[in-house]
Amino acid sequence: MPRKTWFSLLTLFVALVVVALDRASKLWVLNTIPLYGETQPLPALYPYLRFAHSANTGIAFGLFQGGSALFTLIAGGAVVAIALYALHAAEASWLLSVSLGMMLGGAAGNLWDRLVYGSVIDFISVRASDTLVWPTFNLADTAIVLGTGLLILYFLLEDRRTRRNQTAQTPHMG
Repeated sequence: MPRKTWFSLLTLFVALVVVALDRASKLWVLNTIPLYGETQPLPALYPYLRFAHSANTGIAFGLFQGGSALFTLIAGGAVVAIALYALHAAEASWLLSVSLGMMLGGAAGNLWDRLVYGSVIDFISVRASDTLVWPTFNLADTAIVLGTGLLILYFLLEDRRTRRNQTAQTPHMG
């Protein structure tokens, strides 16, 4: 099997795992926690970690609420763009494939919510104190953030490798 095909399959596999975990967690939330209700997954961590079911019609961190139709189009475009990039990435590596798979799976998971429910199901609520509260998120969001972090790491490592190769190829005067 060609190397590029293997990396495309790795990207698809990671994306499917992310979508499956995201769907399973959100179905659990839909069947267990009423909208705007909450539960404590680990009572010892309450109030620092809780599951609070919410419907997000905006984008990341609940910004721009009510723009679900526009954000559905943007999410659909992101899914297509990531998938096309993954299929055509000539410089395929396992790190690039995993990062793209995480972002693709996360974007697809949230797109599914927008298409089926009209909003994204968020439920993970983390806070450090009463005044320092992180916006509620889900597993798809987590995959997007981690995938983006891995993509940045990939580009940093590639830049470092390119610079090292250029230095090795430059004739030394002396």
